[in-house]
Amino acid sequence: MWMWIWIAVAVLAAVGEVLTTALYLASIAVAAVVATILALVFLPIAVQTLAFVAVSLLGIAVVRPILARSLGLEGSLGLDGSVRQEHLEGKRAIVTQTVTGHGGQVRIGQGEFWSARAYDHESHMDVGALVEILLVDGVTALVIPVESPRLTSGSPASQ
Repeated sequence: MWMWIWIAVAVLAAVGEVLTTALYLASIAVAAVVATILALVFLPIAVQTLAFVAVSLLGIAVVRPILARSLGLEGSLGLDGSVRQEHLEGKRAIVTQTVTGHGGQVRIGQGEFWSARAYDHESHMDVGALVEILLVDGVTALVIPVESPRLTSGSPASQ
């Protein structure tokens, strides 16, 4: 009987994890699978419960921070539950569709395309312009134009 309860806990936690993506319920799902295995080999419920608690706590306290850091989720969960893309903030991008305060598109790196809009709603950035990502709002990068470096009369290139 306990095996079916652990399976139900594992399934519910896995579904909850897919909906929240905060990586807390993933640890609980894994712990419930461990408890299910222990139930299959007929270990007492006390052992199953102790293993469930231990694996859950270990996953939340140790494994989750490592995974969150490697996936770029650490400290990125907003108050509204959205995941911030802090690893993109400060990166440079090229405008691929004119960016205004209402929309546009940029390319980050060699092929990562993001919808974008101007951080300053009055700004207008043409195709090919270099921009910097200030922050990401959902799946839209808020960008500002980057000034092109200019050679001064005292630079070696102009002599």
